Amino acid sequence: MIFSLHIQAQSTPAMLEKILQTTRVRGFSIRSMDVKNNDAERLLKVHLTVESDRPQERLVTQLNKLGGIRELNALHAVADPAPQLEGGYGKVSLMYPL
Repeated sequence: MIFSLHIQAQSTPAMLEKILQTTRVRGFSIRSMDVKNNDAERLLKVHLTVESDRPQERLVTQLNKLGGIRELNALHAVADPAPQLEGGYGKVSLMYPL
């Protein structure tokens, strides 16, 4: 299954690495990722789309244990993968337009 997560976390140098490592260790592959850093609020906003045969709760529980996570919203499972556009820079997801 493919799942989407919206995460708001404290903007620290290692926070994004912790989120990605936890995702990998729990057996989830990242399908797409959008990260925005708000320096004024010291807030990191991450939107992840992940894929795994494992239950979504397994990842959500572990991400909530990370220090610095302020808000985590697990969105519905996506049945079909994001449509892809072949371009000069590899595949570009059309699910989350730039």
